[in-house]
Amino acid sequence: MEVRWIRDEFSETVHHYRNGEDLYGEQMGAYVGRTELVRDGLSAGSLDLRIMGLRPSDDGQYVCTVKNADAYDEAMVDLEVSG
Repeated sequence: MEVRWIRDEFSETVHHYRNGEDLYGEQMGAYVGRTELVRDGLSAGSLDLRIMGLRPSDDGQYVCTVKNADAYDEAMVDLEVSG
């Protein structure tokens, strides 16, 4: 299974997870060391992304894509940062 969180505005990877491993090689510099895929709910289909140290620049639209050998799906999420 592969899960990729993408910053829609920039079409760049925020977090990439594949076959049980986090892959940080393609991650946007602004998110290095600040993201994790919450794995507790993976078996139930929960693909929550945790972003630590939120910044105003994190505000915006994100796309989560999921694929395996049999299927592909995606969902959009709007993150609103206020403070």
